[in-house]
Amino acid sequence: MPFGLALTAAFGCSLCIGVAAVLEKVSADREARVSSLQIGLLLRLLDDWPYVLGLALDGASFLFTVVAVQNLPLFVAEPVIALNVMITALIERLLFERRLRGVAWVAIVGILAGLSLLALSGGPERARTAAAAVRWTVILLPLGVAGIGAVVATRKGHSATIGLGVLDGVAFGGTAVAGRMLVVPHQFWQILLSPLLWAMLAYGLVGLLLFTIALQRSHASIVGASTTAAQSIVPIVAGIAFLGDSPRDGAWGVAVAGMVLTLAGTLAIALTKVVPDLSGSAPPPGAMVEPANRTNQGFEE
Repeated sequence: MPFGLALTAAFGCSLCIGVAAVLEKVSADREARVSSLQIGLLLRLLDDWPYVLGLALDGASFLFTVVAVQNLPLFVAEPVIALNVMITALIERLLFERRLRGVAWVAIVGILAGLSLLALSGGPERARTAAAAVRWTVILLPLGVAGIGAVVATRKGHSATIGLGVLDGVAFGGTAVAGRMLVVPHQFWQILLSPLLWAMLAYGLVGLLLFTIALQRSHASIVGASTTAAQSIVPIVAGIAFLGDSPRDGAWGVAVAGMVLTLAGTLAIALTKVVPDLSGSAPPPGAMVEPANRTNQGFEE
C-alpha cells in the first residue's frame, strides 16, 4: 500500500477517536458513576444515541487502525493516531465553551511538529514474524489489563483517573500491536481462526470499558491524553523491540525527535488544566450543554 494512503488511514483513525471521545463523554456523564468493571454500564449506554454514534466511530477507527499498522511501522502510525488528543480538546473548546491554557496550544504545535518529523522518517514497512513467546504474551495480556483495571476502578482521585486512562491506553495499544502481527490469509475467512484477531477484539472491549469509566471522572481531553500517551508508547517500544520497525534510511535522530515532541505534547495536554470561558456569554442555541453531575477535576473556578 502507498505510504500516503496508509498515513491517511492513521489520520482517519485519530479523527474518529477524537470525535468519539466527546460523544462517549456526554453519555457517560448521564450514568451513575461506577467503581468497578461493570459491563452493565456499556449495556445501559447502548440506549443513548451519542454513545452509539461514538461506538460506530470506534468501529471505523478499528478498521483504519488495521490498515495503518499493517503498512506502517508503529513508531509512525501510533503518534499520528495520537492526534486524537488535539481533536478532542478542540471539540470540547467549541462545544463546551472551554478555554485551553497557553501551554496547551504550545503542546499542540509540538504535536504537529513531531508528526511532521515522523512522516519524514517513516516509510511503508511490513512487520517481521515475532517469536512465539511474544505472540502469546500479546494474546493473553488483555486478561492482565482487565485485572489491574478492576483494582484501579475501585480507587478515587485524579491519580486513579489517570491510571484508568493509562490502562485503557495499554489496551488500545495492544490492539495496534496485535494488528501489526496479524497475518491476513489468502482465504480471508480463515482470519477468524487467528488468536490475534480475537485478542484485538478483547483489547478493544477492555479498553472501551476502562475508557468509559475514566470519562465519568474527568474531561475527555485529559482522559484522552493519558490514554494516548500509553497507547503510543507501548506499540512503539514493542514494534522496535520485537517486530523490526525502523526508520527510513536509518533516520533515528529524526524519528526520535518526532516521537519525543508528539508524546511530550500529549502528556502536556494531559497535565494541563482547562478552564471554562469567562466571557460570561451564554452558549449558542442548540449547543451541547455539559451535564451538571460531572466533577470539576481539572477546572479552575
